[in-house]
Amino acid sequence: MGRFVKSVLVLLSLIGMAAGLMSPAAQAKTKVSATVVAKASGTRIVVKFAGAKPKKAKLVSGKKRYKLTRIGKKWRTKKLSSKSVAALTGKKVKIKATIGNKTRTLKTRVVGGTTPPPTSPPAPAPQALFPAPGVDQIGNPAWEAIKGYFLDSTFTSCPSAWPNCFSEERYGHFANLTQVYCRLTSAPGADITNYPRPMEILGAEQKADGSWGVSYYYEYGGAHIVTWYVQTDGSVTGREWYRTDPRYDPPTYEYSGLVWIRGAKDCSY
Repeated sequence: MGRFVKSVLVLLSLIGMAAGLMSPAAQAKTKVSATVVAKASGTRIVVKFAGAKPKKAKLVSGKKRYKLTRIGKKWRTKKLSSKSVAALTGKKVKIKATIGNKTRTLKTRVVGGTTPPPTSPPAPAPQALFPAPGVDQIGNPAWEAIKGYFLDSTFTSCPSAWPNCFSEERYGHFANLTQVYCRLTSAPGADITNYPRPMEILGAEQKADGSWGVSYYYEYGGAHIVTWYVQTDGSVTGREWYRTDPRYDPPTYEYSGLVWIRGAKDCSY
């Protein structure tokens, strides 16, 4: 009986050891689960392991393999293109992990992380209204270059035209070398509507970037000398001398807030 009891005890002990090896607690130590997320930067796939820690690992998608490098508690691929990350996001992949002396294959799905929004193309630079000659010009060469812009133009404070604005200051320049000035307003009182007056061109200049200026003389209750400066974006400033000499005196009036538009306008509503 003694030998029989010992044999039974040894057998039970072996069974207990085997049961211990297959116990849920022991199994939990050998099980590995993985969660895969797309890196917020959009340049990597990051893998997190729960349970036993692998010695090495790689991500497999179809025929492509991506080595995973451990950084702290996470494993990640090398930097990938945004196109590659997008192709993997939402896709079922395999994680081959070496744990102990065995390689285990885990299946998971790459879930989307926060990726940076697509880069918008830069806004196009505003187009210059006047071709750039590349050199500065004055006198007759400048006049020949700019007269087509000046003698068919209006300088206005309201490009959409009154009554779309409460009021409009308007300077029209015509091909027959006449000028018209108008002030149209929604305020009570009469508008200013002048008839065309002859201009005598005194000088012109054109800058290398295409901006230009012109000076002229006209009579209206006395001598007026006006100089306008037009930038490449169409913004206009000006100075006017009334019964004074620009060589010695400051301007009587200064103008700003005007815009060049193609087409000479009179005071018609």
